[in-house]
Amino acid sequence: MGYADYMDFHYELHCDSENNRAEIVPYAVFNKKVYNPASQDCTFSNGRTIRVKMGLGKVYPYGMGGGDPSKWISVWIDKALVLSYIQFSCGSEGPCNLQIIVTSKGLEVCHRDLPEFLSQQGFSKATLEKCEFIPNNKLSIIRDSLEFPLPNEKARPAAGSLVTMFAKDENLCSQFKLLSEPRGRSSVDDNIWPLIGLPNDAESIEKGKSLPYEYDGMYQLYTFDINNDLKNETVLGLHARTNYRDGDVYFVFPDGKVSSPTVGEDGFTDSELFYAKAAMRIIPHYWSDYIGKDEKKLKEGQDEGEYEIKSVSAPWWDSTDKPIFLFRYWYLWPFRYKHSTYFLTWSQEAGKQHWYTVLKPEPNYQVTEMCVFQVVRERY
Repeated sequence: MGYADYMDFHYELHCDSENNRAEIVPYAVFNKKVYNPASQDCTFSNGRTIRVKMGLGKVYPYGMGGGDPSKWISVWIDKALVLSYIQFSCGSEGPCNLQIIVTSKGLEVCHRDLPEFLSQQGFSKATLEKCEFIPNNKLSIIRDSLEFPLPNEKARPAAGSLVTMFAKDENLCSQFKLLSEPRGRSSVDDNIWPLIGLPNDAESIEKGKSLPYEYDGMYQLYTFDINNDLKNETVLGLHARTNYRDGDVYFVFPDGKVSSPTVGEDGFTDSELFYAKAAMRIIPHYWSDYIGKDEKKLKEGQDEGEYEIKSVSAPWWDSTDKPIFLFRYWYLWPFRYKHSTYFLTWSQEAGKQHWYTVLKPEPNYQVTEMCVFQVVRERY
């Protein structure tokens, strides 16, 4: 088995406490796992404190630049957030195009053109560098109470911890645990594994034959009780893994028969539209309104719908973090637990991947929210 080269990223905090100077430089490294989300701190001899964090976005197996994650640096000075999500780029192995210097007088942020860009533009020697100096009187002095809470202030849950936001059935929800080790792609229809695992007694849904999908991904045929009416339904699951749709759709057929779409003269098959028109119910689209509005849109080739969790809203520590999920990027993993069907759901949207829900379909094809979890994100 062959493995492709890969790039990973880290930063160095050069803390010269005696001279009241700190330098922050991110680096790119080939074929070594070097990224560490943990913060680094520096304390000057004059008492000034610096905290630095580096963040990496998700790597996607599609789209322009999908294999190159977004990268950023955040900086706190004297417990105040002074730089948040400062983006940077990296070329070949070595320093990236960002340098941040903190002194007793303020901070300086420098971006330089990468060597690859310079060679393309005809520059062969000196790098082009743009720097901005921010003096102390222009820096925020407001303490970041979420990053540095006082003893009498409510503390934000630790980054990486699993928080139960809602539990309709506490016994059920307590069965879901944070996985001790992250997993890669596996047998869940090639889904990227979630960060939480199913209950120990959960049963997988038996798979039938696979059908081709004209883009990246596959159709999977199932026969199971998808709506807990004590009867099995014929279900065709679309597990798409493309830039436009990286999510799951389940087409439910009433008569147990799934016809194949006709290939057009140009050799192209719009199978998703064909199955949408033939299905009795489409999940998760029916869950959004229970009147079939988003189902109808999908039958017409439009899919911009979303599902909003109704049992909870944004957490108190981030009022903008609302659990609203686009259908096109929502993963739906069906399983059986104690003679009932449930779905574990999570999203591939960059800003939603820390939310997990457990949903129980009802005989009328509506859905009950059973559990809502969040794997708490790092703050930047």
